[in-house]
Amino acid sequence: MREFLQGRVNLIKELLRSDIEFHYADLVLIICTVLSACASRRWPSQAIGFDKKKFVELLVIYSSPDFRTSWVSVPSLLNDGLISNNQTPYGTPGNDCDIYCDDEIDLSLEDAIEKYYPVPPDMLQEHCYASLIYERLRCGYSHEYCAAKNITHVQPSERDARISYIGRLANGTIKRMIGFHFDYLIRLAEYHVSILPSTCSKCPSCWWIDKYKTKKMKTRR
Repeated sequence: MREFLQGRVNLIKELLRSDIEFHYADLVLIICTVLSACASRRWPSQAIGFDKKKFVELLVIYSSPDFRTSWVSVPSLLNDGLISNNQTPYGTPGNDCDIYCDDEIDLSLEDAIEKYYPVPPDMLQEHCYASLIYERLRCGYSHEYCAAKNITHVQPSERDARISYIGRLANGTIKRMIGFHFDYLIRLAEYHVSILPSTCSKCPSCWWIDKYKTKKMKTRR
């Protein structure tokens, strides 16, 4: 299976080097399918409701720290009204229309929990890179062959980055468009193919995406 999945990654690389016409959606769909296959290889359960848990678990727990898959997208929090501009670099006069890369604006989950209290930690998890890749790319392109909200197929910055952001005016409000860089997504898929296990793993007692939801339930009791 590893050879087959690596072949899909190699296909993406060949398409990028070729003169063949393709769309962002085509390549992202292949990448996300490869990642989904890696998650299903580790936890082959077909139970309904586990697809997202497995996908996010794979990216957060089994990725190299350099991928920062548990980092929180600050512009995504802004788009959903969970924080305000003055809590971000956009709040500095003259910076409202700047293009930012992930290193310049996003935060680790731990730092985001501290800085953006009282936004619930489980809500911050929903805006981490792994969750956004699942919701905005994987689900968007798999179900409708288009990205979910506030995703741009045009890479906002040419700098070496995982993600970059650009503002777009819509109905009098600036939305922060999220651009996942191809190089980042390809490296992420290739990494997980390279560590694909030969046998399945036991499901965790608590999935990463449920970590703070479980704590909430215990507190209420």
